[in-house]
Amino acid sequence: MQEVFNIYIDRLTEGNVELIEESVDPSFLEVTDGNLFFPEKISFNGTAYLADSHLILSLNLSTHYQTFCKICNELILLPFSLKGLYITEEIESIPSKIFDLKEPLRDAILLEIPLYGECEGGCPMRKDLNKYFKQESVLTLKET
Repeated sequence: MQEVFNIYIDRLTEGNVELIEESVDPSFLEVTDGNLFFPEKISFNGTAYLADSHLILSLNLSTHYQTFCKICNELILLPFSLKGLYITEEIESIPSKIFDLKEPLRDAILLEIPLYGECEGGCPMRKDLNKYFKQESVLTLKET
C-alpha cells in the first residue's frame, strides 16, 4: 500500500505533471480513539508538479466516516470531502527524491474532520432536549 503514497520527483522534471487518482484503505490514518471510524476507502485525486524549488500537490478527497451523534449518541455515517487541499514541500528536504504523501494526507484529514456530528437533517431527538436549552429572548426598543 505504501507505493500509492509515493510521489517521484524525477518524473516531474521539465514541466511534467503527475495525475493522481487513488482509493486507499483508511487504516493508514491509524485512528484508535473509539469515537471516529472510517468504514470505507478514502478516494483522492489531483495533480503533482514542480514550481521552482518546491513540490506542489493539489488534491481533492472524499470518504464517509462514522461518529456518535452529539444529541442521541447513536453511531451515524457522515460524508466527508476536502476540496482544494494544497501540500507544498521544498525539494531540498526530500533527499531520496521520493515524497511520501501518507503523513501530510493523514494530518489534513484528521485536522478537518468535525469534532462533533449530528444525525443527517438534524437529530430527531433535538426537539425532546429543547426544554433544557436556554431560549434566546427578543429585546425590543421602545420609541421615545
